Amino acid sequence: MGLTYNKIKLICVHLRHLRIIFFLLPVTLAAQESVQRFPFFGDLHVHSSWSLDSYVNFNRVGPREAYRFALGEEVVLSGGREVRIDRPLDFAAVTDHGEYLGELPLCTDASSAAYPLEICRDIRNEAGQERLIEKIYRNLIIRDVVSPDPQREPELCGADDARCLARAKLTWRELQDIAHEFNRPGVFTTFVGYEWTGNTHGNNMHRNVIYGNDKVPVLPASHFEANTPEQLWKQLHETCAVPCEVLAIPHNSNQSKGRQFPALKEDGSPLSPQWAKLRSRTEPLVEIVQAKGESECHTGVGTVDELCDFEKFERRPLCTAGNTDEDCVQVCTGNDASQGCLAPGMYVRNALKLGLELERQLDVNPYKLGFIGSTDTHNGTPGGTDESNYQGHHGFEDGTPARRAGRPVIKEFAASRVLGSGGLAGVWAEQNSRAAIFAALQRRETFATSGTRISVRFFAGWDFPAALDTDTDPAALGYGKGVAMGSDLPAPGAGAAPGFIIWAMKDPQGVNLQRVQVVKGWLEQGGTREQVYDAVCADGLDPDPATRRCPDNGATVDLSDCSVSADKGAVELKALWRDPDFDPRQPAFYYLRVLENPSCRWTTWEALREGNQLFEDIAPTIQERAWSSPIWYNPRS
Repeated sequence: MGLTYNKIKLICVHLRHLRIIFFLLPVTLAAQESVQRFPFFGDLHVHSSWSLDSYVNFNRVGPREAYRFALGEEVVLSGGREVRIDRPLDFAAVTDHGEYLGELPLCTDASSAAYPLEICRDIRNEAGQERLIEKIYRNLIIRDVVSPDPQREPELCGADDARCLARAKLTWRELQDIAHEFNRPGVFTTFVGYEWTGNTHGNNMHRNVIYGNDKVPVLPASHFEANTPEQLWKQLHETCAVPCEVLAIPHNSNQSKGRQFPALKEDGSPLSPQWAKLRSRTEPLVEIVQAKGESECHTGVGTVDELCDFEKFERRPLCTAGNTDEDCVQVCTGNDASQGCLAPGMYVRNALKLGLELERQLDVNPYKLGFIGSTDTHNGTPGGTDESNYQGHHGFEDGTPARRAGRPVIKEFAASRVLGSGGLAGVWAEQNSRAAIFAALQRRETFATSGTRISVRFFAGWDFPAALDTDTDPAALGYGKGVAMGSDLPAPGAGAAPGFIIWAMKDPQGVNLQRVQVVKGWLEQGGTREQVYDAVCADGLDPDPATRRCPDNGATVDLSDCSVSADKGAVELKALWRDPDFDPRQPAFYYLRVLENPSCRWTTWEALREGNQLFEDIAPTIQERAWSSPIWYNPRS
């Protein structure tokens, strides 16, 4: 059996995951694909002990140790746990909170005049008291970030905040230096970044701010200086002039009470084209999955998708006519979740649909979002997503098996048992460098995974062949005759229907792939609609014409030892798919959702290790997945 170009590429992608560099690719291969891009995996949401909430939870893994962990080195967590990642990452950013970058070092530096203050003694919590953690969260962190007019602590920072701001500049400079120290072009890429922790009125509006090079402002734009997303966007552009490059990535819309993706301004007035353009310019991406839940969609909240129950932060059942007990959660009638209901604006798919409607009104789509995943680790452990060896992400809070099985110290937190292991960011880039990976982020040629290392590609075009043969290279065809994920599909010729190239490859160390779905949303006269199609099935199966779903492939999990069906599923799934319901008059978006066969969730692995049944209220298996960034179609393009 001969080695075709496509088979060689598959082998090479597998080798990439084993850290073998591509310089050995034959020149003849490069000639067959005009654009050579490869999958790189990283984590752009990482907190070290330099974040106040990480520090007070007894994490002492600093930014240097975090980057070493990403490279595969061992770190020691709170309680003396020694951990390492199963495989090195390709890129990472330590994104410590922009808030308190001055306050924390002032309180931990014994030479500081602020060191003896009571607030600093509380932050250091030298006696290790659990209740002090709650005091700090309630009286400092939560109080400050939920306020519509947040103020720094005058006793600590001085009346004009000068003491804290001066120290924050030094901390920010050191974070930059550490990122540069670990940046190794061609091997491991680091980005300078931070988290803007806006949480006005208890609504999670957080963003990770990522810079494309070493030209960055002298200080981050924290919630104290820019206390709304719009103020943040403006300040980012005011302080980041060429050659500085910056983007912001919203996360945890599932905790935003609907305000992460608003349909109206806070005062109820319409959104403006200027607002939409500013957001679109600043935020090309969204973090769709992380340790505090998946934000793609929620069954019953703007969608009927049966697979939208994946790793939800809010696990109470929806209230229905037959279920109105006090443990259920209501769906908001509007876009306001202030009473604890679930709002459509909490989920990314609904934002994509709203973006189509807003584009019709404003002539710009503010929610044209590519996808990434990350961990939001507060242990300084980027990429620590292995279900079989999950160690928690929140220091003391989930730092032992007993605490992971128990209830949270801080009532505002979810029980650790419902939190996930986090996600990963995937990009397709020419090389492992800041310039190449940042360009991929900007053009949205990105994908998200739930922590596995599935590779996924998605292209659309009008001139693809009727079908893909076995040896077709999807990238050469996709780049040559179409557009990649994250892009706009140009308007069609007369009577044409688009083709979509679907390609996914399993994590070399994970379980096999079960199927690939196409998720479509579109705009028609009566509003927005959505449909999920199973486009490619493993094991030689075909989707049912009526349900549009693949038959069960029979993959199983042995819960006694977490072994899985090795003979079910596929290493690679590839197809050319056409929308059977395409209407050239309707604006639409399409993205892929790739599903692995079921495997054990971390809670099941932990119960097996500990020899207990502590997680009987949690589903024992998980279906790991990946999401491609969307492709958009607008007949006016």
